[in-house]
Amino acid sequence: MSLSELWVTLCSDTEDNYPSYVPGWASYGSDYDKNPADLRWDWTRLLPSLKECFKKLDIPITWLIRVDDGPAYDLMLRKFKEEILGLASTGDEIGIHIHTFIWDRKSSRWKQTRNPVREAQIVSRSLEYFREVLGFSPLSVRMGWNAMNNEIMNALNEKRVLVDASAVPGNYCNGKFGRRDNFYDWRRCPKDPYNPSHLDYQSPGSMQILEMPISTAQSIDAKTFGYFVNGLSSFNKSYALKPLLSLGDEVYRRFMSPHSFFYVSPWWSTSVIERIIAAYAEKAINKGVSFLVGCFHSSDILDPERSALNSFFLRKMERIGKIFLALKRVDVVFSTLSQAAEKYMRSGVIKQIA
Repeated sequence: MSLSELWVTLCSDTEDNYPSYVPGWASYGSDYDKNPADLRWDWTRLLPSLKECFKKLDIPITWLIRVDDGPAYDLMLRKFKEEILGLASTGDEIGIHIHTFIWDRKSSRWKQTRNPVREAQIVSRSLEYFREVLGFSPLSVRMGWNAMNNEIMNALNEKRVLVDASAVPGNYCNGKFGRRDNFYDWRRCPKDPYNPSHLDYQSPGSMQILEMPISTAQSIDAKTFGYFVNGLSSFNKSYALKPLLSLGDEVYRRFMSPHSFFYVSPWWSTSVIERIIAAYAEKAINKGVSFLVGCFHSSDILDPERSALNSFFLRKMERIGKIFLALKRVDVVFSTLSQAAEKYMRSGVIKQIA
């Protein structure tokens, strides 16, 4: 008798260094308060160490390359084209990670636009940049800041993107860091993959694109703490977060997490992730198959305080990989995002869940 299957996909939002307004990144962060922005790529020198970590665990990664219509444009694609194609040659997937920045003349800084028409234009232009530089179109996408609306989803669908993984079910944010970005609303969307409606991106419908949400857990404590952290993050430059981070590595890295979804960070506990893994393994046992999607920022391989390898981040990744490998009664299938989407659509699970 064959074992139930747990399909596992890890996506990396792959971009320049964190912005300088994110706590801890003042010295090594990219400066988004000028035009053109001062983009830093320091973390990329540590990409071989990150890749080697996943190679040891035999986990393919979906690298979602940062592209936008400002301030990054197609700079990452061109600057690291050889490295990007090298990742694809080893069995990883190359997708796209689109941020919807515009230059705000009033505040003289790059901010997330809230204009749906402009957002759709940025999406279309970013996909064109990708194809022009790499010679093929991406199958997979995750929007920056989990941003989404009907116009963005329709633009992705019209460009024949296979799968999006921007959804974080049950989550909502009304801005961080002086309300310059992190505006999104996924409070109503399903936890299971679905083809969105043309009229409502959070409801199942007839689009061809598949929405594969980031896997979540029922965690009231994480959500409550998350609202608190997001509230502090709404202040300009996020100075209010510094006292929280000064509690010490051992406190928040071992016991605290503001996330109720599968997001790997060197700064927060993996306790929620471990609960998600257990829940999705149980779901696979009960239903025969389940699909787990997680994400991380590849720039976290760089410790911004020391400008050196963040070994703590690597150890977290290795621990998570070993948790998957130690699961009983399920066959863990590590896959890229597009592979998981294709398997999901072939399996007919959409009809079964609906």
